[in-house]
Amino acid sequence: MKKILFILTFACSIITLQAQNANLRKSVEDGIKTSIQQTENREWKEAFATCRALDGMIAVEEQKTKKAAPELHYLVSKERLRMYMRLSNKQKECKEQLAKMEDWAEKANSNEVSEDLLMSKAGYYQKFGMNDKSLQCYKELVQRRSKGQDEQGVDKCFQDMLAQSKTNKNASLTRALERLYTNWQDSIKAVKAAQELKLLQDEYAASQNTLEEKESKINTQKGTIIFLCILVVALAGGLLFFIGIMLKNIRQIKKLKKSLSIANENNESKSRFINKIGAQMAPSLDAIEAGQVKPHIKGLKELMAHIQTYMELESNRESLYEMKDMNINALCESILNKAKEAFRPDVEAVLNVPRVNVRTNAEALENVLLYLLGNAAKHTESGKISLEFKKRSAHSGQFIVTDTGIGIPEEKRANLFKPFAEVQDLTKGDGLGLPTCSLIAYKLNGTLRLDEEYKKGTRFVLELRS
Repeated sequence: MKKILFILTFACSIITLQAQNANLRKSVEDGIKTSIQQTENREWKEAFATCRALDGMIAVEEQKTKKAAPELHYLVSKERLRMYMRLSNKQKECKEQLAKMEDWAEKANSNEVSEDLLMSKAGYYQKFGMNDKSLQCYKELVQRRSKGQDEQGVDKCFQDMLAQSKTNKNASLTRALERLYTNWQDSIKAVKAAQELKLLQDEYAASQNTLEEKESKINTQKGTIIFLCILVVALAGGLLFFIGIMLKNIRQIKKLKKSLSIANENNESKSRFINKIGAQMAPSLDAIEAGQVKPHIKGLKELMAHIQTYMELESNRESLYEMKDMNINALCESILNKAKEAFRPDVEAVLNVPRVNVRTNAEALENVLLYLLGNAAKHTESGKISLEFKKRSAHSGQFIVTDTGIGIPEEKRANLFKPFAEVQDLTKGDGLGLPTCSLIAYKLNGTLRLDEEYKKGTRFVLELRS
């Protein structure tokens, strides 16, 4: 119990002592403010008397607390130095006060007081024409602040130094300080630039690692997909070569179809694609089972070829085609002449393509336009089918294929460019035409879309950018 009481008493003593010290410091600071006001009113005698009173108050408190207060003595000596520096012919007195300040600063053993002393010395040397010594004090002060990486503190130090030299109308010192300040700012900018560069390098290295990981995953997935395509092609070859055996072992073929549909359960997009391949093949397999062989074998062969083409495009979609400038009028005329062979007698072919040069890949462009024109021919019994080109800007243009056919129902438009969006008879198509054309358009640095506002048939727009 006695021990607890001792601890509590000791703690209360410390708190009381801290409160007393705080009150004393405030009293000293208020006294210094009074002294400054008195000097502003040219009440020099009263100002010096105020400082003497402050010394006495500090000494009494030191005697009571048995604790020295060198920082407070420093503040009073600093105020006396300020007053003497405002008076004429007081260099001796200024020097004496500066010596006292050095003594109090040493006893205080405080970084804040030491830095303040350097600033006071610099002012003293300025006042009495010792610019070199003043500049040396400023440099030492900047070095102190820089070691602590106190950027704001260093900047304020420079601002205070420049303000002090300008107040003293010391032009040469002001110029020297401005040069020093500029050099320091440049060094800070260089450090920050180096730090930012290091940060960017680290971010780049991290992104490279991420890209390498993604590339590795993509390559793995690509290998799996290629394997599946080979498997599908092998299936088609087997159907052609061993048709008799397939008729006897239809159950095994259906089992193989099922295995294709679930080939990679961990990859949703690939799984959907394979499932759609199986669904697309099912009607033909059933027809083969029923004895309708030739047209469905042909459909399966075409399906395999189209799948291979689609997968090759998909795996290299980010690798654009090799482009060159060419006159598209002659190219489009040739394409339309080829497509016209499939047009019905009552269908008019219209070409509206100016004689302009476009940067593109002729083979890839021809594949897309031929498919669009051929598709238009299938669904247009009369009227016209047109191929147009419109310049959109200096770096873009549109190839437009329009027909007056039956059009595309609204319920089918959302899935128009998705592979195998609709299961259909392979003798009538496999659902990969428009998805393949869309991929080709992407590799031509463009897009393929349906003009849904056109109501008199069907209109496809192939927009290319150079």
